[in-house]
Amino acid sequence: MPSRRKPALLAQGKLRHLGDATRGWRVRLYAPEPGGSKYQVMFRAPAGEGEPWKRVLRRAASEDEARRIFDRAEAALDTEQATPFGAREKATQTIKALGEKYIEDSRLRGKAIRTIQGRESRLQAHVIPTIGDVPVAKWRIEHSRQVMAKASKTLHSARGKEDLRGAMAAMRKLAWRLGWLDRSIDPIDGLEIGKATVLHGATTHYVDPRLRPETRQVKAMAAGAEALCGPSGTDPLMTRLPLFGTKIRVAAYGGLRLSEQNGLRAIDVFFDRGYIQVNGSWTTPRRAPGFRGPVKNNVIHEVPLPHSLMHNELLPRAKELLGLPETASMQQVLNQQEEERQRRAKLALRDGDSTLTWWNYPVVPEDEQWLFIDTVTGVPVKPEMHNNRWHRVREWVDKNDPDNAWPKTIVYRNLRHHAATKWFHDELGEPWEVVAQYLGDKLTTVLNHYVRAGEDALRDSVSKLADL
Repeated sequence: MPSRRKPALLAQGKLRHLGDATRGWRVRLYAPEPGGSKYQVMFRAPAGEGEPWKRVLRRAASEDEARRIFDRAEAALDTEQATPFGAREKATQTIKALGEKYIEDSRLRGKAIRTIQGRESRLQAHVIPTIGDVPVAKWRIEHSRQVMAKASKTLHSARGKEDLRGAMAAMRKLAWRLGWLDRSIDPIDGLEIGKATVLHGATTHYVDPRLRPETRQVKAMAAGAEALCGPSGTDPLMTRLPLFGTKIRVAAYGGLRLSEQNGLRAIDVFFDRGYIQVNGSWTTPRRAPGFRGPVKNNVIHEVPLPHSLMHNELLPRAKELLGLPETASMQQVLNQQEEERQRRAKLALRDGDSTLTWWNYPVVPEDEQWLFIDTVTGVPVKPEMHNNRWHRVREWVDKNDPDNAWPKTIVYRNLRHHAATKWFHDELGEPWEVVAQYLGDKLTTVLNHYVRAGEDALRDSVSKLADL
């Protein structure tokens, strides 16, 4: 019987003594066996964390693919990284599995709960139903286009499509890092999103002035909320939010996000200094109880509020929360606030966690000194209930004060735009750098939202033409 010919050796790597081998070994690349078609790459790799090394065989259909496996094995052994995956492992490395890794990586990076939930929603709605079973190693541009084609049926805004493309770009980067996808392959390259039409001199994030509410409309909505939710209100569903009118004013004259409004406490109001400190936010994850977490971007900032708002509306609520009588003096309120801050600071120091201080020391939500609550639960209202009550107030204003009706195209969060433009910049005359400081945003973000090149020149030209 003739002896079996050995496959030809095409390449071999450097001599290594890794693992528990008694003698040195090398990564070797062999040509196909006589009568065969598969190239072979042989090397050693650990079976698992802390386990002995074992012999590994990888097969390839072409010499180019085999040499890529060879180069990757050499590079991985040089830096002690993960060696090339086998066919069985690759079979489990699907887009769906990559999505799970993406969410896990987001948690490990400390992303906000709402951010993670948004990423989960995009994966579940668009990516996984379309290409979830596709192996990551075979992910190509046509698969990404299939995802965008499916998403275009429900995503109509350029921002939503950009977010979905950004999620796939992050998954691609993670696949490269995990070694699931060859770095020479870019499944996003060539995935174009139609450009949104923008005003000349503005960015895609520019907020049209028509979407910035007027001060008269803000006053009408706050008055409507007081009529429906205040002591004179008769609907128990509305009176569950007794300070809804005050909350609207805080949003319109302070520019706080909804989660920041809900996260305000009695100890966050500095009556003697005329401002509130925004140092946390109320987060309500899906299918989980709410909690007070960090402020967005972890940027603590102070926001000045009108004297009438602080002393006529927030001060009585602070007295109630601090256990003081209605007749308590301002100094008594200040003393009680500082005493509570010091108490929490001491508890934080005793806890031994250097990241804790008076403003972020954890307190059971039901025992916290919330300014704005749902009287049934004793904690800040859920966003869904808040929006429902907001629309009921809007309908009341439409009927009872039609001259100052709130446009349906302007959502509640646009009260922040009123604070930035109509109040801080126009009424108080603050420069955009200061406005950014009050909003807790970057200056570039504020400029992109509210500044349009040539706007002043256009206004001057209109004034000149008014008399012609």
